[in-house]
Amino acid sequence: MKILYISPEHISGTLPLFCEGHRRKGNIARYVTLFPSRFGFPEDMQLKLRLHPDKSLIFNTRKYIRESRGEREGVELPGNPPFWRAGNIWELAFFKFRDTLNAPKVKRFFDENNIWDYDIFHLEQGTGFLRDCRFLLELKQRRKKFVCFYHGTDVRNRGVYPIVHEISDLNLTSEIDLLEKYPGIRYLFLPINTDLVKPIPRDNEIVKIAHAARSRLNKGTDRIIQAVENVSKKLPLEFILMENKPHPECMRIKSACDIYIDQIADKGGWGYGMSSVESLALGSVVCTHMNPKCENFLPDHPFVNVDENNLEDKLIKLIEDKDFREETVKKGREWVVKRHDIKSVMDALYNYYEEYGII
Repeated sequence: MKILYISPEHISGTLPLFCEGHRRKGNIARYVTLFPSRFGFPEDMQLKLRLHPDKSLIFNTRKYIRESRGEREGVELPGNPPFWRAGNIWELAFFKFRDTLNAPKVKRFFDENNIWDYDIFHLEQGTGFLRDCRFLLELKQRRKKFVCFYHGTDVRNRGVYPIVHEISDLNLTSEIDLLEKYPGIRYLFLPINTDLVKPIPRDNEIVKIAHAARSRLNKGTDRIIQAVENVSKKLPLEFILMENKPHPECMRIKSACDIYIDQIADKGGWGYGMSSVESLALGSVVCTHMNPKCENFLPDHPFVNVDENNLEDKLIKLIEDKDFREETVKKGREWVVKRHDIKSVMDALYNYYEEYGII
């Protein structure tokens, strides 16, 4: 089989991992992005389509349009699932113009790379090549299969594209809250190659704590910073805040840290994300908020469950009790190998393929 992943931008580092997993299964797999990654992730095929939000002008214009019609950051759309709708005729006109501008380049890409010969198309964020989905519809007429992987904000804040919803054979997510928000969607753990991402021996004289945030609001970053500052007045520690740093640098920082704090806000999704998976694999204790639904869904999880009220106390215990910290690290590493390693994730994915008639 030939499998193609399509993503607006490489934002999580999982695209080459999924392709590697398919190759281990004896298949051909590639990925293509519509515009370059801001985060230093590797690229495969790149379209570099015009008028996409990798440019500040387009990004800020899009933000202005959303705010002008009353949308605010983090506000979730109604519906199960919520569907995307253009806000006005000007927005429709923009997407029509952009599709017209980019369609010839997409057509050349299909022809030059034999895209018509691929069997399964994975739509990251439920997104195709153009907003009108003309190439996806033609592929569907040729009996190709479509799998959508939703990462959270694409459903919560943007909405599902109606055409993509109609043609999709399987919808997947690694976000627990989307299981309620999108009926029929199935859960898949994010993959990591635990043979390559391993703990590096560390013996820090002062405990190092790291936190990464693309959105301070979604993570509760300001409260996290305050909590760490309060603890630092009682105990020695080093705190590293990662914002707008390339992925290789973040991995280097996390590999040397004893504790990683993910989120306490539950606003950009519940539980944990890829950065926590990496931190567990690298041998850090991971603190994040696991609400009751997360606890029920993942009862064997290794996370130190924190919120804005108990974060300081939990950090103090981790700093003072080295044995507890090392025990939690061991449990975290074992769990991520069991749940997130590329082999187990691909086995689960191919089980879904069989269940939904994709293979």
